[in-house]
Amino acid sequence: MKKNLLLKAAAVLTMLMLALVIIVVPGTAHALITGAVITPGSGESYTIPVGGTVHLTGSYAGTTTGTVTYSWAQSSVTNVSLSAATGATTTVTGLVPGTSTTVTLTATDTEVPGASPTTTVTINVSAMTISNATLALNGGATQTLTVGNISSGSTTVWTTSDAAVATVNASGLVTAVGAGTVYIAATNTPTSGSVQALSCLITVSPIITITPTTQNITAASTAGSIQLKVEYGGNLITSASTVSWGNSNATAGSLTVAPTTFTVSGGTLTATATFLSNSTGVNATSTVTATIAGAGSFTASKTSNVDVRTARYLTLTGDSTLNKTDRYGDYTLTLHEANGTVVNDDTSVVHWSWSSSYLSVSSAALNDSRAVMTDGVARIQLYGRYNTTSSGTRIYAWINSDSGNKVYSTVVISGLSSLPQTGQDMTLVYVMGGTAAALLAAAGVWYGIRKKRTVA
Repeated sequence: MKKNLLLKAAAVLTMLMLALVIIVVPGTAHALITGAVITPGSGESYTIPVGGTVHLTGSYAGTTTGTVTYSWAQSSVTNVSLSAATGATTTVTGLVPGTSTTVTLTATDTEVPGASPTTTVTINVSAMTISNATLALNGGATQTLTVGNISSGSTTVWTTSDAAVATVNASGLVTAVGAGTVYIAATNTPTSGSVQALSCLITVSPIITITPTTQNITAASTAGSIQLKVEYGGNLITSASTVSWGNSNATAGSLTVAPTTFTVSGGTLTATATFLSNSTGVNATSTVTATIAGAGSFTASKTSNVDVRTARYLTLTGDSTLNKTDRYGDYTLTLHEANGTVVNDDTSVVHWSWSSSYLSVSSAALNDSRAVMTDGVARIQLYGRYNTTSSGTRIYAWINSDSGNKVYSTVVISGLSSLPQTGQDMTLVYVMGGTAAALLAAAGVWYGIRKKRTVA
């Protein structure tokens, strides 16, 4: 029994001595690495473009007296590539855009008892971008397109789907040459990985002008020209396109020439109409409209205003909007000769008219000379009382007894209280109210007479 106890005690003592030797005796191997560490290259990112790279360096945390070896692995062998599977460094290259791949580093201590901690990083391969997915340009305009998220050393080729609409050079500079739609494509080829392509849908608009936009004809039976011009018509407006003309006021004059087809000069299309003023000396204004019927359902219109002034005429100018902050409107009536100069008139009597519900005279003393024309000019100041409807209200003016040639100016008033009956003119309210009062009074008189007769 004692012998067995002695043997057990010796065994325990031996184990304690061995443990002491392992812990305290210098030069005895033991592993203390606690983790693996991945560090990217200076200034590099774990997000890379196709063909782009990130340089990874492996290290360990902790201490060891042995040798540490490194191994690299990836969750996908198609999305990225590794330059080395072992060693302290490896280079990751992006291959497939829009993907994510986990790269794992294992650090192994070669000494007993050994340790193999691991760590991971996620590598994102970004897709190429283009500066504009859609773009609207006028004919003749230029715009440079660019691509992003591409790798150094890759090549980008630019192409157009229709050189008659827009061209593009090797640097991505787009030039609009004709109306229509076109795709400008960018194809990027990296040194490694997938080829990528993106495009921009460009809409090119023609340049359409009409000249003059406004003209004055100051004599009866006098012609004026109106030219419609199309530049960069491209696929939308061609020499086969047609033109139609409209004249809003036959009293002002007539269109004696109104071509329905274009005259071609190089890449420019023109159609010139002739407007002949009236022969009666009546002042009038007409809006001439030119409408183009292009390819498919494409249409475009331009307008030109013709003022026929063969006799004296009036103009009325002033504030077109009034509100809570500015409720005072100043208005000027001017008498012109047919050629536009101001008449030196000090004798004409000016008449003004407006909706009293929306407006009133700002001050009787201030406006006591509103009927007087001095050197061909008369003025009035009005005060905004109520909101108008969205279409506004009108101020009318004329001179002497010539109310048939009155002119007007439209005023929109906002920010104030609204009129009853959704902004209707208060004149109706006054009339109806007065009528009702008169009827009530008449009924009272009739009732009194009837009562008196009954009592008698």
